[in-house]
Amino acid sequence: MEEEKKPTLYERLLKNEWSYYTGAVLITVLAVSMALFSGTWGASGPYFTWFGKFISLFGVDADSWAMYNGSLSGYKFFGNQASMTDVGLILGALISCLLAAQWKIRKLKHWKQAAAAIVGGLLMGFGAKIAGGCNIGALFSSLPQFNLSGWIFLLFVFIGATVGGKLLRACFEPPISNKRPNRKRLTAEQRKTRRTIQISVGAVLAVIIIIVSFAVAPSYPLAPGIIFVGMGLGYVMQRSRFCFTAAYRDPGLTGETKVTRAVIVALALSTILFFGIHASKYGLDLSKLESIPGGKVSLSLVLGSFLFGIGAVLAGGCASGTFVRMGEGYVQNYIAFVFFACGTVLGGLYNSAASGSFLTAGSPVYLPKVFGGIMPALILQLLVLLLLWVAAYKWEEKKIRERNAQN
Repeated sequence: MEEEKKPTLYERLLKNEWSYYTGAVLITVLAVSMALFSGTWGASGPYFTWFGKFISLFGVDADSWAMYNGSLSGYKFFGNQASMTDVGLILGALISCLLAAQWKIRKLKHWKQAAAAIVGGLLMGFGAKIAGGCNIGALFSSLPQFNLSGWIFLLFVFIGATVGGKLLRACFEPPISNKRPNRKRLTAEQRKTRRTIQISVGAVLAVIIIIVSFAVAPSYPLAPGIIFVGMGLGYVMQRSRFCFTAAYRDPGLTGETKVTRAVIVALALSTILFFGIHASKYGLDLSKLESIPGGKVSLSLVLGSFLFGIGAVLAGGCASGTFVRMGEGYVQNYIAFVFFACGTVLGGLYNSAASGSFLTAGSPVYLPKVFGGIMPALILQLLVLLLLWVAAYKWEEKKIRERNAQN
């Protein structure tokens, strides 16, 4: 019996897929690190700004619109954390694919994929704008900081993703084709040449980004760190196939919860790390707390997170996932990106029209304030996350037993 060949260092770091839990740990460390030196991770905000800047190129004075309120004139890419992080996600995923010699253009296989990207992008953009963030800013960066708004977003994005999974199968799933695609088979020499080219391009691109990052550092001191963290997030998400949308979608669609459990672990780790930050900032007894932190709890949050969940499943990725899959070469996600931006403008119109109404009425709810300190909130939050992990594990076991019984 031949001895199994151990993977090389190149294969372990640059080519082979990492585990979901590896992704969960590294994403948590990167996100919390950025929160310490720059600010919490957010992904959907730049869509809205980029749309305004784009139409301004054609003579449209978007800056005078109430929803922009002059914010476009002061926008600078290297002065905007979310913009640099988002572009870093694309570049990190792109470099990951190139260094693994796995990058290619992933074309649409059916017109229904384009339709799903359009509808999903619009719903995601609208939902994120009225909810005050996507599953990154309104959930992954909110829930671990003991904000009730994060828990509400988690509940309703999960419900929305379940509905989205049913809509995907009923209306947007391409028909099954037995026809095998005509793919040109490459010779061993051609594969070697393509591999060399992709790895070289990936290495050169990484060097260029490093040079540009440090070139702008005198004017924007935080830029190199933010770009590197963004690239790191994109690289890790691509290598580990870590997907927030799959975490909400798969339990109802396929019964699998591996990604779901990894996301729960990431939330638990983030909770522990943010506990230290908040304890030092506000005191264990909240004696240093001057104002209630966190996102506002409102009906718009409920509606927005629900619609965002539907849209993310239809589009094939959430805000951060869209950027990662763009870096991987998915045409569907480029379409979703455009309509996500359009959706944020619709959300901006909604926010302007609904301002001051019962739809937007509400206030932040900080859980340590509710439970009398950060320590009780920490214990309770970790306990709930543990119960969710166990429930997800049991759910997958149940679905496996049901499938086995049918077979």
